[in-house]
Amino acid sequence: MTHNMMITCRLNRANDNSIYDISHKRIYKPIELELQKDGGFKVIKNLFQHQDNVEEDFDLRQEFKLDEKNIFNGGILTENQEFRFNQSRRLNESKRLNQTQNNFKNQSQPLQIQQHNHLGLLNALLFNCKTPNNEQEKYIYDNNRIKVMICITMYSEKLSELMKSLNGIGKNLDYFCDIGIAPHQIGVTVIFDGIVNVCNIPGAYRDNIIPYFQSEIDKKYGIDHHKTLTYQYNMYSEQWKRFQDYKPENIKYLRAHPEELLKKYKKHREALKKTMIRLKGAQYCFVEQDEYIEQNIVDAMENQYQRAKKYIENRKNSAWIYQDAIQHKESEGTMPIFYTFKFTNGSKLSSHMWFFKGFCEVFKPQYCVLMDVGAYPEKDAIFQLIMAMEQNPKLGGVCGTMRVQIEEDDKDDVDLDIVTNILVNKVFSIQKCQSCEYDIAHLLDKQAESALDFIHVLPGAFSAYRYKAFFDNYMNHGNQNLPVQIPQNDRQDNNRQDKILDKYLKQVLDQNYEHQTLQEANMFLAEDRVLCKLLFCNGYYLRYIPNSFVYVDPCTSLKSLILQRRRWINGSWHALSYISDNYDEDLKNSQHSWWDKQKFILSITQAKIQQLMIYFMEAFQVLWLYMIMYAIVDTGDLGLNNFIISTVIAFYVFLVFMIIYLSINYDPALIRQLESQERQKVEADYYFSRLFFVSTCLGFISLGTVVYTVYLLITEIFFNYGFNDIVEKPQIPQSYYLVLVVVSIGAIVLPILSSICQLPQNIFNAALTMIPYFYYQPTYMHLFVIYSFCRIDDLSWGTKGLTNTGSSSVNSDKAFQKFKFLLTWLVLNTIFTAVLLVLFQIQVYLLPQGLILFISVILTILTIIKGFLALWYRIKFCFIDGSIKSDIQSKKGHKNQQNGFLEAKNSIKQNIKDNKNIIQIIKDQKNQEALQNSYIRASIFTAYLEHYYKQSLQF
Repeated sequence: MTHNMMITCRLNRANDNSIYDISHKRIYKPIELELQKDGGFKVIKNLFQHQDNVEEDFDLRQEFKLDEKNIFNGGILTENQEFRFNQSRRLNESKRLNQTQNNFKNQSQPLQIQQHNHLGLLNALLFNCKTPNNEQEKYIYDNNRIKVMICITMYSEKLSELMKSLNGIGKNLDYFCDIGIAPHQIGVTVIFDGIVNVCNIPGAYRDNIIPYFQSEIDKKYGIDHHKTLTYQYNMYSEQWKRFQDYKPENIKYLRAHPEELLKKYKKHREALKKTMIRLKGAQYCFVEQDEYIEQNIVDAMENQYQRAKKYIENRKNSAWIYQDAIQHKESEGTMPIFYTFKFTNGSKLSSHMWFFKGFCEVFKPQYCVLMDVGAYPEKDAIFQLIMAMEQNPKLGGVCGTMRVQIEEDDKDDVDLDIVTNILVNKVFSIQKCQSCEYDIAHLLDKQAESALDFIHVLPGAFSAYRYKAFFDNYMNHGNQNLPVQIPQNDRQDNNRQDKILDKYLKQVLDQNYEHQTLQEANMFLAEDRVLCKLLFCNGYYLRYIPNSFVYVDPCTSLKSLILQRRRWINGSWHALSYISDNYDEDLKNSQHSWWDKQKFILSITQAKIQQLMIYFMEAFQVLWLYMIMYAIVDTGDLGLNNFIISTVIAFYVFLVFMIIYLSINYDPALIRQLESQERQKVEADYYFSRLFFVSTCLGFISLGTVVYTVYLLITEIFFNYGFNDIVEKPQIPQSYYLVLVVVSIGAIVLPILSSICQLPQNIFNAALTMIPYFYYQPTYMHLFVIYSFCRIDDLSWGTKGLTNTGSSSVNSDKAFQKFKFLLTWLVLNTIFTAVLLVLFQIQVYLLPQGLILFISVILTILTIIKGFLALWYRIKFCFIDGSIKSDIQSKKGHKNQQNGFLEAKNSIKQNIKDNKNIIQIIKDQKNQEALQNSYIRASIFTAYLEHYYKQSLQF
């Protein structure tokens, strides 16, 4: 399939409109939006008078209602109707500002910001998303409203990562057009978490965000002066720096050290001097000696601090929005893109709040897609997710198959010891390990969970939701694809949507909210688990769609991986604990059948057993090592045997406690308080290099244990004890171990082999990357779990530079909670290990072997259940996939009909030029039939859009 799309801001250069004529620049004007507490946006207008010598109204701002514009009503609106500009509107912005200030001085009245009634593409799309009042409006509404909203979250990633994701989205447009969804019915919002955090690395021009917008989008759409991203970035960066530099505690320090005060003044002399002059007044004769008076310098700094504080507070909930589009060449359609630069950094969950409470609130789509920047969906990946929900109205959320896109080399930024460095960076690729991990998870875990119609985690990196599922319980009647209606009254009491989204977005909806416990704080590191539980209990299913493929970027270093897994383990651990303790009431009130509820309980029970195994992982490892050492060591001297075994066990326990010690003592918040970044890196490397060295030592011991265990199974059971012996003279426990091993292998292999037709690449890739995966298993079991439990007070994101929180920010009560959690974990593991070792020492008949056999049986049963469920879903999905393909086939035909409607298309375009209302146009039956075609409708929408804004007025 050809790639019939073009990203205007990248591939369709500023001086090249050969793909499609997008010449009316006001369609894509930048705007500032403020997210409202109850959802939706307000438009912010600003006079942009942010100069140090401005006396009054340094940051004058006003908010206006976000209105829709009917671009289909025919006729071009006059300037007086569409804009409320004064006679100087064609002057540049600085001249308009000066004239406004002069009018203010002469009239002695407050400055007034004049509202611009048009906001470009956003206004036009809003009209299509409102509730229709009559049949004519309903026709327009149903055929042009947003159906799919896609959210791409960014922090400081490179431009190439963003382009990769946008290209993947663009390749899905052909498939949507073929089933009747036009490009302008699919909206994309790229949300940058903090304007000062965007990629702007010196010397890396091609990967930087700001130079790209300056050279491409600004030039193409004629954006200049204060409306550019460059201005907004520089101004916010400057005010943020002043806010940090001139804090009261810093001023107090400078007062106590006059030499530092003078040094600071000389560094920022130009700006501070302007402030001094303004504070003294225009009538004051300012001389050179005045600027070196301590009080004058301090007054200027304090004034700049207050202004910076006001500037930042004003933008706490607002973002600078760039409007752009992907042009679909074949249909001449426009897929809108909203680049959303949040002024304030607020985490990925905050970006999701902007998406759900902001864009989804105003556009009311049928489906929502969440993506991480850098995720590259294949040509029909998003389409497959949406079609799965189209085919089954009871699906509330779906996810696809994530594959790891391996980079050239691993890039560890820690100075590792020579052994760990060779093994990690040269021999066993950490990226290949993650690739195998993802493949196995999708071949087994995701399919097994889907068989129970409940996915524990729909990954934020690539997943889709039915927007209606956030609002209403699933009903066995009614059209699930009807437009979403949000009741405006009594929302908190009567609307389940608020209960779902408010719980999901709890920690960011209230910016002053403080978690009561560390469990609650960590739970929201894996808020996806809570959201999935709420959606299921709202009456919907959650499933995995194997044929929706997306490529994601792996962690390229062991350090980034351990920081990522710390968030995953702690978040999942506490979220699962919360869910298992609080699902009863929600599940009871859901619309699910008795059988669906039992499946959900089975899924939670399985997860809890696995959680329990992880909790006692260290005890099991010590016991396993003891058994292997007991089988290996045979010197003939019982005392010597016990000494060797005790020494090895003691060394192993010492290494475990070394990891605990290093993990507890590593505190990123304290390290960031060091003076230089070089010193910070040295201290961080000190901890991580030792962590990884100890982990490598533990890994060798664990791998040796595994190898010898496999050797014992092969020699003692498979060779010395045959199948006939099991039947004729079974021995305990050897015969049972053989059965358990064979059954477990079969339970894993069968569902994997059953996926050979659907997911052959996953199976072959898992086989090729199996060795690195097995090598890193001890690291997963020891280092990741121990480090995570020891760092439950670290509530940072952990990756992409988001390590802004540490234990120094935790109050004494939460410090006690951490101590209690760690102490309980250590004590229970110690008691469990000690009891088992004592039972082995006193040789209670068959009790130790019986206990181990009991644990093995439980693990085998879990493996059998998981394997059976995965195999069942694989068979079931063959029928599901067939139904989806049949549904797609029944909706196709739009492209084939396109040529038959060319005459009607040209006629409609001529009517648009003649200023005819769309209601007049659709009275013609032939035109009405043509407008049912997505290719024709896409072209007509773009024609109307340009016709509406066809004026030469410059920004």
